[in-house]
Amino acid sequence: MAAPLAVISGASLWGPYKDLWQTVVNAVWKRQPESIHLLDQVLKKHKPDFISLFRNPPKNAQQHEKIQKASTEGVAIQGQQGTRPLPEQLIREAFILSNLFDIAELAAVELLLAGEHQQPYFPGLTRGLVAVLLYWDGKRCIANSLRALIQSRRGRTWTLELSPELVSITTHFTDELMEQGLTHKILTLVSQIDLNTEFEKLQRERGLGSEKHRKEVADLIKECRLSLAESLFVWTCQSPLSRDDTLILITYLEKVTVEADGSLDNVNLALLMALLYCFDVGCVDQGVVGAVRSTSGSYLLCQVQYTV
Repeated sequence: MAAPLAVISGASLWGPYKDLWQTVVNAVWKRQPESIHLLDQVLKKHKPDFISLFRNPPKNAQQHEKIQKASTEGVAIQGQQGTRPLPEQLIREAFILSNLFDIAELAAVELLLAGEHQQPYFPGLTRGLVAVLLYWDGKRCIANSLRALIQSRRGRTWTLELSPELVSITTHFTDELMEQGLTHKILTLVSQIDLNTEFEKLQRERGLGSEKHRKEVADLIKECRLSLAESLFVWTCQSPLSRDDTLILITYLEKVTVEADGSLDNVNLALLMALLYCFDVGCVDQGVVGAVRSTSGSYLLCQVQYTV
């Protein structure tokens, strides 16, 4: 028999990711020895979230029906006994949020209930507007956690002077993520997440509030993109990308356009620097032509047409 559908009171798309980020901070930046074992456990639990990277739980016909009847039949709340009926207005908002972010109906309800709980910290905002902030804050926590884990890797450029046990955990974990196509996933997300597009969607569904709320949403979206790009940058600082991943990065950068003043934005600048770390120009002095792996493990794509 399938387990009954239940709403997670902390919002599955926010609360657990907030806890993940705090665990990473405690282990990597605050260097709390007791956090190492907890980090290992948390990374095993959230490995699917890092592998899928920003993928939302899809809409579900069973959940849609369950939420539609929730005003009379109620829904189970994790950690609480019995069921809780949902107001019709909240149900309507949940379907709007589900369509807006293309997320499962229960996840939308969770975000709204979490938004309702967090409202005292956001004076003047409705639960729906707070839910929008929580959604992107959850994404931010994943992106920042990824960047910090890669920064703590064993590598060629720096050391954070962390314990060998912690460095072994984060290096092994991030190696597995890279083997699962991390470079491609990061570049795809950086391309797909567009601030103007996201704001247009939010505007259509009245998901934007005051100027302050708009700025907070924009800052979260920008931080997500930058943290993803910087994750790839710090990876190349510490470890070389494979030849295939280097070519994927080159293909991405070939399509980048500069700003009106001729500069690159922070995201694409980080990715350009990531590419530069992939090159070992020592081979140029040796007159080597072709794609070769240097003694440092980096790749140099030294084809004649690219040589100045």
